[in-house]
Order: sequence, then structure tokens, then C-alpha cells
Amino acid sequence: MKRKMLCTILSMLLLITSFTPIMKAASYSDQKSELQDKVNEAEEQKDKVESQKKDTLSQIEDLEDSIAQYESKLEDIKADITKLENQISAKTKEINALQKEYEEKQELLKDRLVAIYEEGQITFLDMMLSSDNMWDYFAIEARMQEMAEADNAQMDELETKRQQVEKAKNELQESKSSLDSSKKTLENTQAQLKVTKASKEAKVSSLSSQEKKLQKQIEDYMKDIKEIDAKIRAQANKAQDVYTGSFSGTLGWPVSSSSSGYNVITSRFGSRNSPVAGASSNHRGVDIGVSIGTPVYSSADGYVISVMQTSARGIFVLIKHANDLYTRYQHLSRAVVSSGQYVKRGQLIAYSGNTGVGSGPHLHFEVLKTPYYLSEINPLTCGLVSLPNLIYY
Repeated sequence: MKRKMLCTILSMLLLITSFTPIMKAASYSDQKSELQDKVNEAEEQKDKVESQKKDTLSQIEDLEDSIAQYESKLEDIKADITKLENQISAKTKEINALQKEYEEKQELLKDRLVAIYEEGQITFLDMMLSSDNMWDYFAIEARMQEMAEADNAQMDELETKRQQVEKAKNELQESKSSLDSSKKTLENTQAQLKVTKASKEAKVSSLSSQEKKLQKQIEDYMKDIKEIDAKIRAQANKAQDVYTGSFSGTLGWPVSSSSSGYNVITSRFGSRNSPVAGASSNHRGVDIGVSIGTPVYSSADGYVISVMQTSARGIFVLIKHANDLYTRYQHLSRAVVSSGQYVKRGQLIAYSGNTGVGSGPHLHFEVLKTPYYLSEINPLTCGLVSLPNLIYY
């Protein structure tokens, strides 16, 4: 009888000893989860800062576009002004040439009139005496009349042309004045846009400082998490004998086909837009669109490493299976298993809910290669999970 009791006590001590590494690992997991909560909170704040920064950068891009558009308009106006200035310069040269020609012809005409005056007035008798006959007289008179008319016509033509060029020059000058005014307005607007842009850039710089500070906090937390992960790994290695072995086939789907929404995927694995503040933009599992209280089942035989609750994950269950596979079920309303418990494939382990950070009731399901963060694989494409006919929301 005493020997039997002694054997029983020794067996219990041996069992407790074998569970000790797992219990320590669970304790480290608690510490890690607290740090992960802090990381999530810091990342949430960082996401908000990044969102503000993104909005401000978008505003800066719009301002840069506007500044570029005004710059383009200014370049066009400058080109038009240069063109007008060249035209005005050409017209000025043309006016000066016409003015010089007018003055020269006027001077010649004046010289001719002076010469005629100095030689004396040509009289009817002079013209008669200088003519061999009547026809010569009329020819001389006609030529003199033609010369006088030609001189007057040439002077009138020069004056008319000069006035036309002067008018064209004035019109060009008015156009240039209008462009100068438009240029000044654009330059003032562009200067104001640059001031606004500088203000936005200062805001981005301030947000970047906050972002760097939060990033530093996250890095410090992650450093602590890595240290705890190392401890968990060490304890998990010691606990290899607690649950080993292998299984054939695939992991089962965690929700029964009799449950509404069992095959509806509301969020896939991988990169995504964060659905709510604090939710990850790099989704490490899949969301199954079931309602609160839907039964959740173990995907295979296994050992419950931890049942916990954090601000981000809510209530979750992490199970170690054979073949070095792990599954996590989170945002639960409640769990019906506890750490250190063995479970069978298809055994009820929890009920789905809406705890932690999420956009509504669903079951978040993960498949992992280790029990640690960042070892998750895509349950829908890894080939290790028996999938129903899925519907993607």
C-alpha cells in the first residue's frame, strides 16, 4: 500500500516537472502579451500620426501641383512677354527708320523749295521762253505738277505708315502691360502657396518627430519582446516531450458548416488597409464572418499553450499540434479550455466574439510554424488546412 502511494506521488511529481517548462513559457507569454499590448497602443498612435502626416503630405502634393501649374503659366506669360518685347523692339526700330526717312525726305523737299525760292519764282513767261513750243510748255508744267504731287503723296504715305506702326506699338505695349499685371498676380499667388507649403512641411517635420519617438518606443518594446521570445523558445525546447508526434491529413476548419457565415472570409491574410484604428495593416490570419457565440473547434489534436486576453487580440487560445504546427483563435467571447489542457480534433474550445480590436464580430484564425509572433502563414494557401467552399466579402 505504501509502495503504491509512493509510486503515485512520484508520478505526480514527474508530471508536474514535465509541465513546468510549459507553465514558465505561459508566464513569459503573459509578459510578452503585455508588451505586445504596449506595442499595439504605440502603433495605434503612430498610425494616427502617420495618417495626419499622410493627409498633410497629400496637401503638400496638391500645393506642389498648384505651384507647378502657376510656374507653367508664369513661364508661358514670360514667353509671351519676351515675344511682345521683341515685337515692340522691332516696331520701335521700324518707327525710327520711317521717322528718319520722313525727316530725310522732308529735308530734301525743304532744300528743293529753298533752291526754287533762291533762283526766283518760275513765271508763266519763264516757262514759255524756256519751251521750244507749246507742247514743251505743257509737258514741263505737267512734270512739275507731278513732282509736287509725288512729293506730297510720299510724305503722306510715310506719315500714314508711321502712324500705323505707332498704333501697333501702342497696342503691343498695352498687351505687355496686361501680361505684366497677370504675371505679378501669379507671382503673388505662387508666393502665398509657397508660404502655405512651408507651413505644411513644418507640420510634417513635427509629425515626423512624434513618429520617430513612437517608433523608438515600439523598437524598445520589440526588443523586450525578442528577449522574452528567446526565453519562451528555451522553455518550449525543454517542453518538446510534452506534446510531440505527427498526424496525416490537414488541419480542420475551426467552424462547423452548420454555423452561419462559417465560409465567409471578411479579411484575408497579408497587407490590407487597417479597418479600424489600432487594427493591423499586415493581417497575420484570416477573419471568418461568424456572429458572437458561434462554437469554435480545435483544428487538430493538441496541447493548449495559453488562453489569454489582451487589448488587441481580445480573448484568444493558442494550441500546439504535431508536425510543429500551431493554431490561434482570437476575438473570442469566451474560452472553454485552459492552459496545459490536451484537446482532440473537432473538440469545442471556445465561442467566437468581438473582444479586442476589430471592426465587428468575427473569428480571427491563424496557423503558425512556431508559437511566436511573425511565424504566421496563410491558412488559405499553405495547403495545411481543409478548406470549405469559401466566399470572400
